[in-house]
Amino acid sequence: MASLPTAVRATAPKIARSALQRRAIHSDVHITRTGKPLIRTTGGRSSLGAHTATVFGATGQLGRYIVNRLARQGCTVIVPYREEMAKRHLKVSGDLGRVVFIEYDLRNTQSIEESVRHSDVVYNLVGRNYPTKNFSLPDVHIEGAERIAEAVAKYDVDRFIHVSSYNANPQSTSEFFATKGHAEKVVRNIFPETTIVRPAPMFGFEDNLLLKLASVVNLFTANNMQERYWPVHVIDVGEALEKMLYDDSTAAQTYELYGPKNYSTAEIAELVDREIYKKRRHINLPKALLKPVAGLLNRFIWWDIMSADEIEREFHDQVIDETAKTFKDLGMEPSDISKWTYHYLKGFRSSAFYDLPPATERERREEKKYIHVLDDHALSSATLDALKSFYTERDARAQEFAKLEAQAEALRVQNQAKPLSMEAFTEDWNESQFWYADETAGLYARLLLEGATADMTVAVVSTPSVFVALRNILPKPKLVLLEHDKRFAVFPEFVYYDFAEPLKLPSHLKGTCDRIICDPPFLSEDCQTKMALTVRWLSRPPSSPISTTGGQEEQHTRLIVCTGERVSDVVTRVYRAFGLRVTDYEPVHARGLSNEFYCYANFESGGTWGWRGEE
Repeated sequence: MASLPTAVRATAPKIARSALQRRAIHSDVHITRTGKPLIRTTGGRSSLGAHTATVFGATGQLGRYIVNRLARQGCTVIVPYREEMAKRHLKVSGDLGRVVFIEYDLRNTQSIEESVRHSDVVYNLVGRNYPTKNFSLPDVHIEGAERIAEAVAKYDVDRFIHVSSYNANPQSTSEFFATKGHAEKVVRNIFPETTIVRPAPMFGFEDNLLLKLASVVNLFTANNMQERYWPVHVIDVGEALEKMLYDDSTAAQTYELYGPKNYSTAEIAELVDREIYKKRRHINLPKALLKPVAGLLNRFIWWDIMSADEIEREFHDQVIDETAKTFKDLGMEPSDISKWTYHYLKGFRSSAFYDLPPATERERREEKKYIHVLDDHALSSATLDALKSFYTERDARAQEFAKLEAQAEALRVQNQAKPLSMEAFTEDWNESQFWYADETAGLYARLLLEGATADMTVAVVSTPSVFVALRNILPKPKLVLLEHDKRFAVFPEFVYYDFAEPLKLPSHLKGTCDRIICDPPFLSEDCQTKMALTVRWLSRPPSSPISTTGGQEEQHTRLIVCTGERVSDVVTRVYRAFGLRVTDYEPVHARGLSNEFYCYANFESGGTWGWRGEE
């Protein structure tokens, strides 16, 4: 693209060069093209490296990472800047004197040339996501890149690395993608050895992806957030840009830098909601309505809310250039966004959930791998016979469910019926099921009902044997059974529950339960903490004291947790708000259990248990 300013610049190279020769250089930083000092005073912390790099756009999201990587390798980094306050965080990226700031203007050719005249590598990270009253997208992406490339060519800089964008295409209907595509052609025409880098949408600190989706002000979308792309970690992109400096084979090449997995924005929003334990609203509006409204907002409000072109980009999936090189050609393996959501989004959690660990399924998958470690090819003939016997017995049990359902229906009609029994439900080792002995289940049921009134609600979480004992005690308060095993759906109190989705429960149950018992199926920290989250969600708020039949008031939900001894530290930590302690009661399982089990509670029961470790 040949513009009038370009023609003017081309007619006066001698004037610009003479002006540069008169420019005063900072007294402490005398820079040569090799990056080595002409004069170096003693007492410095480290010697200068082999390169001097100019990084345009260093005050943006990606800039801090490449400046930091270059400075800590001993390079002298020139940072052209426009706003004084925007560069402060870069001062500490390297030793004293390693990061040098030069004020410049993207329309001032002389200031650009002064920024590159001492460098042997120039990075152009300059970009604008939306137009402003002073700079349009062509002004920044095309004219700005052209001036920088001309300065690089004029001073014969060894390397020029130009950061473009994914989907850069001069024919794109998005002005952002179109101007990025035009800029690639312009810089290559001026400086053929240019290395072009096209990063996918980047995530990290100060990003426009995770933090935007976690914000309450990000309300509107035009494509139901269905655009798809491969999000890439900004740290990985920064490392790749550093590697290109030290690898001359990257010159004149084009790189597509994208993450290992393809996501839609809606799928990333689900990751965000799961990590921050909140559900952000996203309202879909027609493109014909939202795009002009966004254009008006962008025109009359000076800060970034949304622009018409951002709405247009929602309808563009990322297209990979198969001829371009990737992270693999640099010997790198990019990170997946799902591994970093906790790191960048923890600050969006409320205080109630801030201390919980990352929302990951890794530990649960490890549990399943342990359970299914044996397959049919590895089983002995005796084990196979035992399995066949098990499945035969299971099929026979299935015939009893029709009778059990009829019995449950009778209980709904009349208050007295034959006591229920767990005999109809065989323990399923795939579900990590271990029923309590009748004595233990009955004891827990009586303690949960002790002092209860008819308007109280008792929640039984993954403890069906105690639920059956509660059903057999009359009178009883309202019951709810949260259980993963759908065989228990024969009971009207059944609510399907998966600890992997701890808050996926009927909304009317939130904050309504006065007595809770739970038995996490796995001993992993992930399972324990997620079930604790469910208990917090179910329990009546402490500010709402509940009256008992004895006339006393309980300030907290009465809680019993039954689980292994080896996770006692985790249990007492995640239930700290309930005042949970380890009792000296030892629960008994119907078929025995080799693991040592503890009973944890937040209330004393005279004659039943005391606190473990106390005389």
